[in-house]
Amino acid sequence: MLHSRLLVFFLLAVFACTPKTDTYDPTLGLYGTEWIKEQRPASETINYNIIYFKPDEDLNQKFFKNRIDPREFAKRFVVLKAKSLLDAFQNADPEKGREVFAYSLYRPFLAIAGKKIGVEYGKYDRGVDYTSREDLERIYEYIRQNLDNKNSFCDFGRLFFKEIKKVKVKPYSVEDRVLDPKSKSYTIQTQYDIEYFMEPEKGMDDFDSIQFRVYFLIQGDHVMQTSIIDAYPAQCMDVLD
Repeated sequence: MLHSRLLVFFLLAVFACTPKTDTYDPTLGLYGTEWIKEQRPASETINYNIIYFKPDEDLNQKFFKNRIDPREFAKRFVVLKAKSLLDAFQNADPEKGREVFAYSLYRPFLAIAGKKIGVEYGKYDRGVDYTSREDLERIYEYIRQNLDNKNSFCDFGRLFFKEIKKVKVKPYSVEDRVLDPKSKSYTIQTQYDIEYFMEPEKGMDDFDSIQFRVYFLIQGDHVMQTSIIDAYPAQCMDVLD
């Protein structure tokens, strides 16, 4: 009889403590499932000049499976990164803007810059970073000093010299989120494309644009890492191939 009571108590405790993550729960912040019922447009303005494009159905379902609303995630985290870069490109102090941008670039770009100045830097994570802090700063300095309008690092310089008319953000991928048993919060890893549309060249009708693929690592509600991991077009990406 005692064992039966203990079993019932144990089951009640387990079910009472198990988070109801299959329904909307304000304590989980952005994460719920109610949004999937909404008939959302293919694109919509979510900030004064930032346009959100919803993912295709397969990716939308993957966000749904992980109880992550891709639009709300974009509003909360991606827009901040998009605006940070936009502010860097349009900063009245060019040196400050170039510094912010340089520090947003991740390994593939750092490896390219390192190769230019004779510093070995791995294109991919190797578990151990063998590059000294001094050499890493040399890499960032090289990038900052080579963001002129013409012949700039990876042809990114035009972002600092042209007026940016609009910004497009779109989800690219999402990993299954993982619950940290210690903090009781979820780790989220996603990638979003952020594209900057600049004024057209004289005599041209189409906007000039550069698209960045940005990696986001979020722990609970805290941003742990955001990095530019790829770009298109980038005139230097074939250097390491």
